[in-house]
Amino acid sequence: MTSSPTLFLLMAAALAGSATAQTDIASAQGARPAAGLQIGSVDAVLSGFAAQHANGRSLQVQSVGGNTVAAHIRDYADKNGVVSITGTAIDTPDSVFVLKGNKKAVYGYLLKYDTRKAWEYTTDSAGKVWLTEVPITKIVPDFDPDFRDKRTPAMLALAVSHPVYSPMALRQARHIGPYQNEDVTQLQSKPGSPYVFYLNTTAVMSGSTPLNGVTKDNMYRAWQSIADQYSMLNLNVTTSRAVYDAARTANVLRTGIINFVNQDGRSFAPLRAFGTTAAGTLYRNPSSGFDYGYGIGMTGAHEVGHQMGMNHDRGGSGGEYFEGIAAYQWGPIMGNYWMGGGWANQLFTWSRGEYTTASNFEDDLRIMNVDEAVPYMADDIPDTRALTLGTGGAIDPTRNFGQIERNTDSDTFTFTTTGVSTLNLRIDPLEYLRMLDVDASIVNAAGAVVARSNLAVNRSAQFTNLSLPAGSYRLVVRGGAEGTPANGFSNYSSLGYYAMKGTLTGAGGSGYPVLGNGQALNGQGAATGGWQYFTIDVPAGKSQVAFALNGANGDADMFVKLGGIPSTASYNCKSDGPSSVENCSVNAPAAGRYYVGIYAYAAYNNLSVKATYQP
Repeated sequence: MTSSPTLFLLMAAALAGSATAQTDIASAQGARPAAGLQIGSVDAVLSGFAAQHANGRSLQVQSVGGNTVAAHIRDYADKNGVVSITGTAIDTPDSVFVLKGNKKAVYGYLLKYDTRKAWEYTTDSAGKVWLTEVPITKIVPDFDPDFRDKRTPAMLALAVSHPVYSPMALRQARHIGPYQNEDVTQLQSKPGSPYVFYLNTTAVMSGSTPLNGVTKDNMYRAWQSIADQYSMLNLNVTTSRAVYDAARTANVLRTGIINFVNQDGRSFAPLRAFGTTAAGTLYRNPSSGFDYGYGIGMTGAHEVGHQMGMNHDRGGSGGEYFEGIAAYQWGPIMGNYWMGGGWANQLFTWSRGEYTTASNFEDDLRIMNVDEAVPYMADDIPDTRALTLGTGGAIDPTRNFGQIERNTDSDTFTFTTTGVSTLNLRIDPLEYLRMLDVDASIVNAAGAVVARSNLAVNRSAQFTNLSLPAGSYRLVVRGGAEGTPANGFSNYSSLGYYAMKGTLTGAGGSGYPVLGNGQALNGQGAATGGWQYFTIDVPAGKSQVAFALNGANGDADMFVKLGGIPSTASYNCKSDGPSSVENCSVNAPAAGRYYVGIYAYAAYNNLSVKATYQP
């Protein structure tokens, strides 16, 4: 996609209709192409390229319309019968060849950028492979080698603002929050994931220093923006070559790469290049007037989207690139995101063409999760989590946060008030190039919704001076929606991280830290003779609640009591051995708030406290 908003308007008509939907490899079988050449069965085609890989002189050469279609194989992988082949045309290095598939179906293409020629490999319903010449923009929707000749002074004067971080964005995940002097050549959003997308920034860096006056903060935000848009997937967006090489060696089918280029141009990427070593191209365009970090990040997220298999979201006056809906400050990332670059509360999401003028109905999330087989992140709050309260009933965003990984996900936080209490709470989306619109509800023990918030065109939820009688409550957070799917947006891809900040004051605020089920609070310490207190709300119907201390120094003793502060003489369970490792449990516990008292028989530090109820 171009790095100038005006250029989109000029080019929309020229490119309208140039990109058509692709099907996934597993279901790539279809009708015979109208003007294609049948080149054999799937098995024969794969066997031919396997033979060429084994012996480079055994070229697979076809002639289509007087043009030679043949490739040098650069990279070849076969993982459990799924094949990934990447290379270049035999007659020009300015080209790319890709073939992916299995014994049932293959899909691929040969592109010659210098002559703007393209051929597509598809599979029909009989398992025959066809080779068909297609417009190059069918495979590379944003390809425009004449971009630099089209810019005008008016285009260069355009500027795009960038988002403001939520004050709650405090590194709840690696890609969340402002730059903190990290090495921008070693960034990782999900370290350890076998699924890796590599942002190759080598050409725009001198060691760890960006070129062209670009700051490290700019480079961080470019990476961060791309990581934001894919945070619901177990996909490690990284700038580390070593991380990419290791993942590619293990299984190239789980990797992708886009190259930053140290010159101006129109960024582009071939469709469905993920799972191969074919790279997208991300131009710098520092003179286009927009903020480098945000602008390059938006463009990178869009082009990586093409590599993951997604076409343009079209419609409205934008033609090839839908411009979003200004009334809701929403637009699809695969549309013309530049039109919303200056919105104060912009929301860019994946789409399935629900808006009125849509002509592309691809299910973006399905393409990434099913077709390209990149798994979602595991649900971080599969059951419930106790709301963690600090001194005076403070609700801290570093201890009260979560992620909406899917549009079927909702996160539940529990709390109990012992008298009339007052809740003041704000819940913000945390990501920089965000997708999440927060919808939150307060539900009482009878299951009735006593309050709900989804601030209009704001992306946050807020409860102000909400009075809550004594009782048990659930705070339910989910992805929100505004307007209608036809004129607005649904919660289809309202996904991402959130955090909350506020207070629960009055009789309901115990003032003691709250233990989440099965989650240790680390770093605890106290002087000899001192007490520390913690609470956990145990729901009805649990078979056991177990309490544990773990410390390597001092002598901490533990006392637990339902409904009030324990002491050495009043408790439901205790453990007071001669060390700081203590355990006790309550079988068939009554529902309610349990208070955990830790007494320092001898001073201790770096102790962890944990409570776990079952099942």
